[in-house]
Amino acid sequence: MKQLLFFLIIFLFTSHSFQVQARNNYDETTWNTIRERLFDGTNSRAYRFTEDIRIKLDGNVTLEDSSIVKGIVIELSKLIETVEVKLVQTDANFVININNPENGFYTRMSFSPKNEITHIETTINKEDNYYQNEKHKFFQYTIITKLTKTFTPRYASTKYFGFFDTSSFEEAKRFTEIDQNLLQKLYSKNFYRDLKRNTVKKYGFLYYLNIRFEGWIKKFSIIITIVLIIILILLMLAYPSISTKNGLWNYSKRELIFLIGIAIIYWFYTLPNSIPFFQFAKGYYYFFANFVEVIIYGIPVLVLIYYTDRLLLNRINNFYQQQIFVFISTFLLIALSYWLISIPFAYLNSKSSGQTFNLLDHLVLTKLLDIAIIAILRVLYNIINYRIQSMVNQKDVEIAKMKELKNQAELNALHSRINPHFLYNSLNSIASLAHIDADKTENMATGLSELFRYSINKENKTFVTVAEELEMVKKYLEIEKTRFGDRLSFEISTDEGSMEKQIPKFMIQPLVENAIKHGLSKIKGTGKIRVQIEREEKDLSIAIFDNGPDFPEEPVSGYGLQNLYDKLDIIYQNKASINWENGDNKHVRITLKNQF
Repeated sequence: MKQLLFFLIIFLFTSHSFQVQARNNYDETTWNTIRERLFDGTNSRAYRFTEDIRIKLDGNVTLEDSSIVKGIVIELSKLIETVEVKLVQTDANFVININNPENGFYTRMSFSPKNEITHIETTINKEDNYYQNEKHKFFQYTIITKLTKTFTPRYASTKYFGFFDTSSFEEAKRFTEIDQNLLQKLYSKNFYRDLKRNTVKKYGFLYYLNIRFEGWIKKFSIIITIVLIIILILLMLAYPSISTKNGLWNYSKRELIFLIGIAIIYWFYTLPNSIPFFQFAKGYYYFFANFVEVIIYGIPVLVLIYYTDRLLLNRINNFYQQQIFVFISTFLLIALSYWLISIPFAYLNSKSSGQTFNLLDHLVLTKLLDIAIIAILRVLYNIINYRIQSMVNQKDVEIAKMKELKNQAELNALHSRINPHFLYNSLNSIASLAHIDADKTENMATGLSELFRYSINKENKTFVTVAEELEMVKKYLEIEKTRFGDRLSFEISTDEGSMEKQIPKFMIQPLVENAIKHGLSKIKGTGKIRVQIEREEKDLSIAIFDNGPDFPEEPVSGYGLQNLYDKLDIIYQNKASINWENGDNKHVRITLKNQF
């Protein structure tokens, strides 16, 4: 008796375990069917009734038809939780017309924006063999399959061949437990919560999002891809391009950054297509495969592009012709790398799986568009970089022109300051002689007139020759010689090679003027002025000697000398210098560098 009881317990436990296992098996098949059949990537919600399902039979209805449908309604009432299923005579939202063949056959379904089934009208052919021979199953199939909208499975088939796993009545075996379980889940209060829980547990949250929001994920992926492309282009523009002349390693270091950026962008771009593979054992392999694939194919492409550009691209002078070459060469080199690397792997994979390897099938490049996009990105980067450099160069030219105009304006202002100052000193000299010596006064006025004629004739020039400048200095000294008489002696010496060199206008005269003003006027004896211009290797040296008192420590306070400092700074910047020396060889020397 104890043994019999023991075996009975074992039998019940085993039976219960098999039932639980069977229930778990078809429960998982149910969820797979829901994911495969009720969602196609465009709908975030499954199609179902949200109001009571009110079924009405119309047309040539028999008592048997009414009895069968009534039994189906009772059966569905036990399965469906959220709405009530009932047979009505009026105000129906599910109408079944039983007609003769000549009346035609159709099915009309109406939906709300939230994928709610609002109205169904369908017809049954009374002369149909299935209606005659399998009436109960036929009514079951007609009613039950209209309680939701199904789609063709895209990634895997559940293959249990129930009502929700077939496309026609002929294929359907019967109303299975899986079908019943599917209706129970679909019309339960916690349908979406349970769908999320089951999917996330088995395949992850990303897969669940893809089931319900695949369309939005693809749009988001495209937006992220565009943003990343812009960021990558800006990042590459921030770092100057490296010429192929710098060597393969230096060229590749920068291009590897570009390659990794392309790999990240391509990964985001293809992400929605990788998510469905999560339901397979190699899901995560597919998830990262696109990123790794770009790196593997891209490294040989970088080497090929380097040598192609070095050998051929630099021979094309026209920029836009270069970009045509860049697009074609990039496209062909990526395709070549893809074929050479992937064909051996495809061959080995086909051999290991026992399949026949067909080279022609593999040479049909399915990633043609992706390769073209990468080639276009390279051309786009080159065009943007070219346009930016053109704009920068144009701005540099404009800035240079503005700087030149500014310098010219400053020089003109300096010239305008020289002339009144010199006129003031000369007129004072003429005034001091007016009542003393008429001939000297006339000579000074005539000399001053000639001096200003020179100044006016050279008004629009920034530079004059050394010979022209010395002519003006000589006239100035002759004016001052008339004023001072024997108290002033001067000498001008220069070598032949320096006479035609260009120097700024009014560069020597202020120094001669200062030598007289701060030198000769301060001594009682004869003042001696010597202007010496000569070549010193590649430099032009201009020196003004005088025998007046020594210079102070900073002899720049004189108006004309400060003016000269400003002029040299504008024109020569650090390529000109002014030095002075006291003592027996007292002089001021201007050195203009690299004039020979």
